Amino acid sequence: MSFEFYRILHIVSIVIFFSMFGVAAYTGNSSKKQKIITGLSLLLIMVAGMGLKKFAAPGVWPLWLNIKMVIWLIVGGLGHVAVKRFPLHAVKAFWLSVGFLTLSSYLVNYRI
Repeated sequence: MSFEFYRILHIVSIVIFFSMFGVAAYTGNSSKKQKIITGLSLLLIMVAGMGLKKFAAPGVWPLWLNIKMVIWLIVGGLGHVAVKRFPLHAVKAFWLSVGFLTLSSYLVNYRI
């Protein structure tokens, strides 16, 4: 598959994930369907990201990619856990995740 396919899949999956997370955070609940969609979108984010990685130089992962993986583990774990366990802080967790998304985008664009 082409680089463009993986990039579009990656971006669309990120948009779907944050849309579902935002809806869950602002409504205060999340249905099983929303949890499935966010889980699948996280899986697609990872698959597409690894597909994009195959177009990069082989070898050890650079620092920016390691940081990005940690960020996505935090964002993925923070999502519906915050909505279910800490509903009063769900919106704050959503905006914190948007901040992590911004940091992740910065890292990939400037290859820190």
